[in-house]
Amino acid sequence: MQEGIEQYIMELVPSSECEAKGVDSFVALGDEGYEHSVAEEVEAPVVLDDSKEGYVDFDLSQYIGGGVVEPTLGMEFTSEDDARNFYNAYAKQTGFSIRVNSYYRSKKDNSIISREFCCSKEGFRRERHAKKDSGEDAKRRRARALTREGCKALMTVRRRDCGRWYVAKLEKNHNHELVTPAMRHFLRSHKQEFAPEKSCSNSFSSPGLSLDAPVDVSTDCSSFGKMEFAVQSNVNYIGRGRLSTFGIDAQSLLGFFKIMQASDPAFYYAIQVDEEERLSSVFWVDTRSRIAYNCFSDVVAFDTTYQVNQYKMPFATFTGVNHHKHSVLFGCALLADETESTFSWLFTTWLEAMSGRQPGLIITDYDPAISRAVQQGFPQSSHRYCKWHIISKMPKELGHVYSVTPRTFQVEFDRCINKSETPDAFESTWQMLLDKYNLRGNDWLQSLYIDRNLWVPVYMRDTFFAGMYAAQRSGSVNSLFDGYVNSGTTLQDFAEQYEKALDERYEKEAKAEFETFYTKPVLKTPLPVEKQGADIYTRNMFTIFQDEVFESLLFAVKLSAEDGGTSTYEVSRFDEEHKTYVVAFNIAEQLASCSCKMFEFEGILCRHVLAVFKATNVFILPQCYILKRWTRNAKEEVMLDLLPCVELKANSQKGRNLQYNILYQEAIKCAEEGMASDQIFKVALNALREARVKIVGAKRNAMKSMPQN
Repeated sequence: MQEGIEQYIMELVPSSECEAKGVDSFVALGDEGYEHSVAEEVEAPVVLDDSKEGYVDFDLSQYIGGGVVEPTLGMEFTSEDDARNFYNAYAKQTGFSIRVNSYYRSKKDNSIISREFCCSKEGFRRERHAKKDSGEDAKRRRARALTREGCKALMTVRRRDCGRWYVAKLEKNHNHELVTPAMRHFLRSHKQEFAPEKSCSNSFSSPGLSLDAPVDVSTDCSSFGKMEFAVQSNVNYIGRGRLSTFGIDAQSLLGFFKIMQASDPAFYYAIQVDEEERLSSVFWVDTRSRIAYNCFSDVVAFDTTYQVNQYKMPFATFTGVNHHKHSVLFGCALLADETESTFSWLFTTWLEAMSGRQPGLIITDYDPAISRAVQQGFPQSSHRYCKWHIISKMPKELGHVYSVTPRTFQVEFDRCINKSETPDAFESTWQMLLDKYNLRGNDWLQSLYIDRNLWVPVYMRDTFFAGMYAAQRSGSVNSLFDGYVNSGTTLQDFAEQYEKALDERYEKEAKAEFETFYTKPVLKTPLPVEKQGADIYTRNMFTIFQDEVFESLLFAVKLSAEDGGTSTYEVSRFDEEHKTYVVAFNIAEQLASCSCKMFEFEGILCRHVLAVFKATNVFILPQCYILKRWTRNAKEEVMLDLLPCVELKANSQKGRNLQYNILYQEAIKCAEEGMASDQIFKVALNALREARVKIVGAKRNAMKSMPQN
C-alpha cells in the first residue's frame, strides 16, 4: 500500500515529457480542431482501470483520510478515470457528491479531450421536473425534494498531447453545508463504496468473547450496573424462575453484556436476583439510548406486551420519539414476572441509568401492578394508559359480547372512544353502550370508566404525547423489533437480533438527518411561515407542518368576540361551514389556542391557528410555537440540572457512576461534532487535550491539598 501511495503521488507530479511540450500542446477549446462541450449529467462512481501497467489501484479515501489532499491547478493524472477517482475521494472526505457534468470531444478523432466534474448540487432543477411536481400532482403526491442549489464547485481536467490529464479549472467553494462523516455514505457518488461495519453482535464468535462461555455474574456485572447479590464462588446464579429453565441462554445474554461493555464503556446493565441470590430479571441500556433520552425524555412509553423465547418471557421496553418522529429505544428488560415488586425494581434501575431524570409523561399498559409501581417510581411524571393495550384486551374481558356481535360492538365502541368531540358526548355514548349490550355489571369496564381521564382522547387533549398516542401500540415496539424478535427467539439469538434491530433504527435516523440537512423541500405556498418551517423543522416534521399550512388556505376566519386584548375567531372550511373551530388569539402577546388542541397534543401548530395568523397579518411563527424537540437542532446541547444531585452523591458509588455517565456522554457529543470536517476535528482534538491537561492539573492540586496521614 505504501508503494502504491508513493507511486500515486509521483503520478500527480507533471512528467518532464509533457512539461517539455506542454506550452505548445494545447489549444483553447473554442479554437479550430475541437467541438463544443456536451452536457452529460451523470453521477460519478469510482472507476477502477486494471489495464494500466505499473499503476497500483487503491482506495484513495484511505490515503486522504490522514488529511485531505486537495486538488490544485496543474495537478496531473495518468487517465481520466484517475482524475475522477481522485476528485470523488476528495469529495467523500470533504462531504459532497460529484457528478460528470460535461465534456469536449476532438474534431480530429472524436476522442474526449476535456471533462468537467462538478458538485452534485450544481445548477437547479429543470423546469420540466418542476412542472411535474406542481398543480394537481402536488395534491396527490408529495413533490420530490430539491437537491440542486446552484453550487459552483467543480474540477475540469484536460488531456495533453502526451495522453496525461491535468487540472485546468478548479473551484473549491460550496454554497451549501457539507455532509458529516456519519451521513456521507448516503451521497450518490459514494453509495457503492459503503459497507456497514460489523456490530459487536457479529463478533460473538471471536476468540475469548464467546457467548456460550461460562460467565461469572458476580464479577462480570458492570461497575455501573447494580451488584445486588453477594460475591460467591461456584454458585449457579441462574435462578429457579423463568431464567432458571434455560441456563445456557442466560449465560449467552450475560456474555452479550460483557461484549457490549467492552466496546461501550457506558453500557449499563443490572441484574435482579431472587431470595437465593440467583438471577431472575435483567435490564440494559446502551450509550446511544441514554444520550437520546437526554433530548427526548418528555414522552416515554413502557410496554410489556412483547414476549420472547418459548417460555413467553416478558420483554419490557422503554421507548420514545425523536425529532424525526421515529421510535427510539431508552432501555430494555427481560422480566421474571409481572409483579409490582419487579416493576418497582425495573423503574428504580432505569431511572438510575438515566441519571435520575424522570420522564415528563409515561404511557403504560392498563395494569394495576404497573400503575402502583409508576406512582412510587415516577412521582413527578404524568401517567397515561395506552389505548391500544386496552382495546387489545377487550376480546378477553368482553368475550360474550364479541362472540355475539363482534363487528357491531367494535364499530360503536370505536366511535365512542375516538369520535366523541366533548366529554358530554363521550358520557352519553358510553352509557348508551352499557345499556344496549347489558354491560353495567362488568367490573373491567367500570374501572376503565373511573380512569377515563387517563386514556380517552377527549379528556387528554391538553396532554403532550409527541404523536405516540396516535401510533396505537405504545412506543411502536412492533416497528422497532418486528422481523427480529418473536416468541420463538431464544436468548442466545436475542442478543444478536437486538443489535441488528437497533443498527437498522440508527441507520434510518442517519438517513433522515441526511435528507433534512442535504436536501430542500419543495414549497407549496409563497407564505413566509412555510419557508420558516422548512428551515427549522426536520423533514418529517416539516411534512406535517406543510400540510397544515396548505390546508389553512381553505379556511374562512370570522371574528366572533373581543375581550380585552384577546380576540375570538370562528374558523371553518369553505365546504364544511357546519364544522367550526374556535381560536382565541392575543395579538399583543402572540398567544393563540384552538379548540382542536393539536399544538398541545402533538406540538405542531394547527391549520386553524395558522388561518387566523394569516388573517391578522402574522406571517412568522412566534418562538413559543416552535418546540425544539421537533427541530433539526433538537440534539444540540441539552442543559441538565443535575449538578446538585451529582455533588450530593459524589461520595457514593451511585454518585461516581452518575458523574462518569455524564462525562462520558459529553465526550461522545464532542466526538460526534468533531467529525464534521478536518478543521473541526483539529479544533475538537485540541480542546479535548487542553481539557485533559486542566483536569490532570486540578487532580494533582487536589491531591496535594489533601491532609497527610
